[in-house]
Amino acid sequence: MFKMPHILFIVVSLTVSVGMMIGLFFVKNRKAKDAILKSFALATFIIHISIMWVDFLKNGKAEAYDNILFPIYFCNFIMYLLLICAFMPNKESRVFKVFATFVSYAGVLGSVITLVITPFEIPATYERVKSLVSHVTMLWGCLYLFVGGYVKIGVFNLIPYVIGLAGCGIVGVIVNAVFLWAGLGERNAMYLQHPPAEAPMLSCWAISGLMLLVIFIFAALYECFAYGKQKRFYKSAQMMWEYFPQPEKKNESQ
Repeated sequence: MFKMPHILFIVVSLTVSVGMMIGLFFVKNRKAKDAILKSFALATFIIHISIMWVDFLKNGKAEAYDNILFPIYFCNFIMYLLLICAFMPNKESRVFKVFATFVSYAGVLGSVITLVITPFEIPATYERVKSLVSHVTMLWGCLYLFVGGYVKIGVFNLIPYVIGLAGCGIVGVIVNAVFLWAGLGERNAMYLQHPPAEAPMLSCWAISGLMLLVIFIFAALYECFAYGKQKRFYKSAQMMWEYFPQPEKKNESQ
């Protein structure tokens, strides 16, 4: 059973997130949108690494935490990808669209799952608070990829998401191999070796499958309400390119 502080934190953080996204929906200037996205990405990264400064100010020294030096957890990895995504110069390219599609869904799902399964109790440690708050700011950044119009929602979003999940698996294998090579034992990066202690029923395969199912249901319902019949995924596989458009070329006068 969830304790009251945990329930309140979830309710307040999600309510604030929804309210903020509604307000930011009315921002139309592209430079302002890019600045908002960068702010969320930077805030997430700074809050994540702030534990080192807090430790140093309290103890006169700080540890180099493994999940700061390496993308060990899924949300660790997405945090870095969100930072890269926010600072990619060409946000109209197909590369960015595919990249942002994976980051947006992964960040929203990863943040919400973490907020639900990570207990929040009072008194709370700074490490636990900064972890939860950084997931909230990451949620804002990834939601804003949708709200700001960077990602077009559709069932074919599953394609870049599957590619992204494969990339997470490769990163996990590499990180686990590095730790074993360094004689540090298993690290269980990306939960490839066993499920998280907080949710022993959710292996990396189960989490991935559930994520894909949620994305499919969400995107299919969205298409039913937002697109005409000819624009829906089941009409034509060619429509997949509609979700990752290339910028139009400008005609130059000779």
